[in-house]
Amino acid sequence: MTDDEVGIIRNLLARGKHKNQAILGLINTVRRLEGNADINGGRISDVKTGKARYEGIKAASDKDTDAFIARAKKPAGFKKIDTGPVSIDIVEILFPMRKGSKDRLAITETDQIECKESFGGQHWIANCIKAIAAFANNKGGYIAFGLKDNTWEIVGINREKFESYDRKKLNQVLRTSLSCGIDFDMVTLERAGKAIGILHIFPAKTKPVMFIRQVDVAAEGHIYYRYQGENRLIAPAELQQIIEERIRTLSETILSKHISNILSNGIDNSAVLNLETGVVDGKAGGFIIDEELLPKISFIKEGEFVEKSGAPTLKLIGEIKKSTKVMATKKIIADDEYPYKPGEAFKEIAKRSGRKFTPHNHVQAWKMYKARPSSNAKSKGKVNKQFCIYHKAHKDYTYSEAWISFVVDKISSDDEFSRLKAFR
Repeated sequence: MTDDEVGIIRNLLARGKHKNQAILGLINTVRRLEGNADINGGRISDVKTGKARYEGIKAASDKDTDAFIARAKKPAGFKKIDTGPVSIDIVEILFPMRKGSKDRLAITETDQIECKESFGGQHWIANCIKAIAAFANNKGGYIAFGLKDNTWEIVGINREKFESYDRKKLNQVLRTSLSCGIDFDMVTLERAGKAIGILHIFPAKTKPVMFIRQVDVAAEGHIYYRYQGENRLIAPAELQQIIEERIRTLSETILSKHISNILSNGIDNSAVLNLETGVVDGKAGGFIIDEELLPKISFIKEGEFVEKSGAPTLKLIGEIKKSTKVMATKKIIADDEYPYKPGEAFKEIAKRSGRKFTPHNHVQAWKMYKARPSSNAKSKGKVNKQFCIYHKAHKDYTYSEAWISFVVDKISSDDEFSRLKAFR
């Protein structure tokens, strides 16, 4: 907050007619008009309780406070400003002079502002790259060069060196150090007759941004996030938020594209291809792509955090033949519900239980708990389908997740089963 804003808050608090939330609304309304970020309610409480950072700042006059309230309630008559992130209007608001001081700014390091005393030299990028990655993973931010940390004293930088800096060098380092490109911009601000260099980092288009090689103290695979006044390794909550937002955005984009195509092509002319089963299903019917051909046309899965656009279009040619397969919704659902073949089932049981579990043990489990259908055709309908199902096409049994969990539980709870010689 600026000293002027603190003065307004003191006056409003002294009047006793405005609650903290109402004061916060007035302050943030004007800040938005000026293109500035909102403050949180804790700042009002800090002024109210007399935090040290606001000592010496007097309450604004009633005249100035009334004018501020009028501006918040009727903003249309006030001057509009350029709200671009590196416009001079915004930068001057973000980095104001401290009231009564000729060489210090009225700022502090936040989740959007970091200060560096010098610019240039051999290692300046390495000293900033952690902050750059952290800002990109949050909502972006500003690195100000030419300010002393903690005191915010203006020491200045070489304006010509900053303004003539080859941005390609920074871009190359970022591209070879981080998992994706980072957009940035640079502007110079004049304060107290000295130049302050402002490097603005835009939020990354693809998050999370991670290090792909060791740079200074940042190791390969590290993900940094900008918190209040510091850059540190991302916490689980923020990482989960980024991943959920990534999935939501991707899902909305893909779904929107498919719906648009369906509406464009017409529902009767549209179908859905399952790349795993080869089933193409549409309103009027469907067909199956041959299993030998399916791997050749399956799309490449790039990786959890990378998507590529502009993939080549594939052309499917060949004869259409009658399929011996039966394309039915029930079969596909059954495959999902009973995913384990016998060999996979006993291996999964051994893995989860931490005990030796052989195919012979599996047969014993079938017999003891009557999980496998009888070979007698008349009794096949009596099988507990919670556990397994018989596939005529496979001429085999497949087992459900319920069966795996059931047997693992019996291994630890059923003494009779545990005492079996073959199991030991």
